[in-house]
Amino acid sequence: MKKSVKILALAMVAVMLCLTLVACGKKISGTYEAQIGGDVLGYTATYKFSGSKVEATKTTSVLGSKNSVTLEGKYEIKDDEITFTFETSDDDIKSGTFAFAETEDGIKIGLVEYKKK
Repeated sequence: MKKSVKILALAMVAVMLCLTLVACGKKISGTYEAQIGGDVLGYTATYKFSGSKVEATKTTSVLGSKNSVTLEGKYEIKDDEITFTFETSDDDIKSGTFAFAETEDGIKIGLVEYKKK
């Protein structure tokens, strides 16, 4: 009886460990960049992932002058979707859930492919 209880307890611990690892979700790391829009009205979007944190930067260039906006937040990848939660928002960088895929050269968020830097 004691032996079967020990085996059952060990099996339960193994199952709990597996479920804990699955619940962690997928994480990515590194910096990814894409040119959004055209040369005149476009901007460069950069995402820097570290752990569960993300730093999103939008850099515009007008007549040789560069302006940048950086937002910090968290992200979670689940079921081919990425959810961003930023502390503040911008016209182009917002919290929300978007389609996500890893590509040969980087990642794809929504319809935009970001190349790894």
